[in-house]
Amino acid sequence: MLRTRIFRQLALIFSPVLICGTQLSPATADPASENILTKEEAAYGCRKINGRMQLLILQIRDYPDRAQGSQIARGIQGITVPLFGGTQRGLDPDAQYQRDVRKLEAFNARLAKLKCPTFDLQAELSARDVKHTPKPQQPKAK
Repeated sequence: MLRTRIFRQLALIFSPVLICGTQLSPATADPASENILTKEEAAYGCRKINGRMQLLILQIRDYPDRAQGSQIARGIQGITVPLFGGTQRGLDPDAQYQRDVRKLEAFNARLAKLKCPTFDLQAELSARDVKHTPKPQQPKAK
């Protein structure tokens, strides 16, 4: 009886992974409804935004080259987290990368609104030199 209940719960949790190949996380369900910057982040000044952006760029710059967990590993994590607790981080690395890029774009727009130097995100994210520190560039005069 207990074993049957456990298998039913596992089937309910694991079936989206088997059917779709990935489990939909709440963040990927409706990305348009997600607030990109918190109120606290929206109040940051140029210097703090620059620092946050530099760190985030350095963290996600190697995403295309980084080894990702397999679908099986993500499925097992999707099963064990609801049963035993733990983190949801890593279940959908592609969605996390997209959220990080959207946050960088929002920060860059905020820098432009504050008339601060902005980052060339495409160039900074494609840079592969580990020692290269992302730097904002002065806006070009029109």
